[in-house]
Amino acid sequence: MADIRRIVGQMPVAMAELAARVDWRHSEWRILGLTITFGIFCALYIAVPVATPGFWFWLSCVLLVAGLVIWRRLHRHYGVQLMMMALLACLVASWRIMDVVAPRLDAEHYVALTGIVEEFSVRPDRAPRLTLRPTVMDDRTAGLPRRVRLIVRTKTPDDLTRGATVSFKAILSPPSGPVVPGGYDFARAGFFDGIGAEGYAASRIDLVKKTQSDTELRDRLNSIRAYVAAELTRILPGQKGAIAVALTVGDRHYINKETAGEIRDAGLAHLLAISGLHMGLITAAAFFVIEYLFASIPAVALRIRPKKIAAVVAWGVACGYLLLSGMGIATIRAFIMISVALLAVLADRRVLSLRSIALAALAILLLWPEAVLSVSFQMSFAATAALIAVYEVLSACGWTARGDAGPVRRFLRFIAFMAFTSLIAQVAIAPFALYHFQTLSVIGIAANVVVVPLMSAAIMPLALITLVLMPFGLHTWPAEFLGLGLEQVIMLANYFAHFPYAVHRAGAPSDLYLMLASLCFCALLVIRHLRAATVLLMAYVLLLAMPFGRTADVLLDREGRVIARADAASGRLQIIGGRRDSYRDENWRRYWGLDLEHEAGVLHRHCDASACRTGLGGGRYVTVLKSMSALRQACAAGDIVVGPRRWNMFCRGESVYIFAENFDYLGTVAIYYPEDGSGDGMRFRWSKPRGKRPWH
Repeated sequence: MADIRRIVGQMPVAMAELAARVDWRHSEWRILGLTITFGIFCALYIAVPVATPGFWFWLSCVLLVAGLVIWRRLHRHYGVQLMMMALLACLVASWRIMDVVAPRLDAEHYVALTGIVEEFSVRPDRAPRLTLRPTVMDDRTAGLPRRVRLIVRTKTPDDLTRGATVSFKAILSPPSGPVVPGGYDFARAGFFDGIGAEGYAASRIDLVKKTQSDTELRDRLNSIRAYVAAELTRILPGQKGAIAVALTVGDRHYINKETAGEIRDAGLAHLLAISGLHMGLITAAAFFVIEYLFASIPAVALRIRPKKIAAVVAWGVACGYLLLSGMGIATIRAFIMISVALLAVLADRRVLSLRSIALAALAILLLWPEAVLSVSFQMSFAATAALIAVYEVLSACGWTARGDAGPVRRFLRFIAFMAFTSLIAQVAIAPFALYHFQTLSVIGIAANVVVVPLMSAAIMPLALITLVLMPFGLHTWPAEFLGLGLEQVIMLANYFAHFPYAVHRAGAPSDLYLMLASLCFCALLVIRHLRAATVLLMAYVLLLAMPFGRTADVLLDREGRVIARADAASGRLQIIGGRRDSYRDENWRRYWGLDLEHEAGVLHRHCDASACRTGLGGGRYVTVLKSMSALRQACAAGDIVVGPRRWNMFCRGESVYIFAENFDYLGTVAIYYPEDGSGDGMRFRWSKPRGKRPWH
């Protein structure tokens, strides 16, 4: 405790030294600071419900004009630049919200739906998912949601593809909020994706028109992606083909839950999403091959620098890979970073620097300011920025100089650098993984040391060769070699995932934890004073070791029918009601830090014609009312009482009562008992954020 108090006591001194020692006039730190400020205010504007987007848009415009007047006199002052960046962030975020606003359902409806298929995903161990652009809903053609997302368990046409017009009955409801307080907000993510309703198909899906072209280029790209996926799954059956499709066209729906879980627990989940690693490997392979070819031609090499020709050709390869992958936000982010790096090659600047990372992040946030709240943005930029910052320091100290060494020492040096790189990346992404997933792969460092070289040296080059030869029908043999490599990846993921203590599962930390960890991380990127950096690094590691935040004692779902608690003795989820092994159950296990593989226990419930009473242990109960005859007794018993709408006026007594109106507006409820064990002072936290944003 004395060490902790000393670290906390030195924090103000460290921050003061940080402000004094950082050379803000240096363009790299200036750009990095401006980008961090822009990201912070984008996150605050979107996450904190303080006012309507229109109000903030016009207020930001007025303040920005006033700031431009000040800019003429104080444009070199860094504080003025930070203020202008904050105003620009509010302006961009409010404009983005107003730009994507679309009609959305406000209650559950049974509708007759006709629309154009935008995506139809057939998943191996789950029901297919359909994304539709509605054209007619119950004879209405105006005021419809931009997109509708549905789970399909009914019969579908065999030739259902993108662009087809379909008709069927559906049960639609507004996009749901988080399934746990502070969890992933489906309503907010759906709002920015244009999803105005979600639900289930309630009848067979009839094909009205086979194709209806959206744009000719998009249709051609989707047909190419479908052909690549079909060829790879034909040549490589099973999960190796599923991973090959994920690496080439970005479609992960073929991967089953078991394989995805093993890869995630082994710390290799970044291999499943087309991101900076895949884009970098594909582009690097093209760059070095083209550079070598042009350097071997003297007539060209003496007139034009081969690396500049290679940069242009490699950018074209990266652009083609982007189009083939489906152009997801994560892939576009990787493409922007690659483009900045190749532009640095053409301009004879340093390729990998914090300046290039900051510019790439700023470009993404200008287009999609909501990306700052996504886990993919946070983890990818954290890992990349940490690696660049650490290796810049090591390079300045001369630790990265190659020197003369034999093959054995070079191999050992390569292994050491791979392990060190994996360690840096794991530490950088750890707070974001703990906050969003409540899990951290402890074995991930060793797994990445083994698997990433295999990906770099064999799998991604073979994937590129397969794609290049596919138009000529010569892709069978490289695809088969690709399958051999992917078999090894699956085997290694299974091996590492089943190590004892391979995964650390923690309960859900608080929002304050993420904010403190993010601030420490950003400070470590810009600091250059050894003492202050050491103190901040110790504080950062301390946060990783002790993610603070109390989890709830009881969770009730958004209808009040599913009740769950964590059994500390057995480490299992105790639950009653609903369907088992659902997405809700998985997230509740993560929330409490429980093993996902353990079978859930069953809470004891006694039901009669008037009520259902569920025991939680320790003399505590949840009573779900069915009739008025049980109301008075339940309200006087000191239980948690769940009742129908408009019954709250009749409930009097010591009980804590929750009614259907609360669940409708506020979602899942987390109940916290007093820490002293008494029944007084029970605290509630609801999952749906309240405020004045369009997705609330």
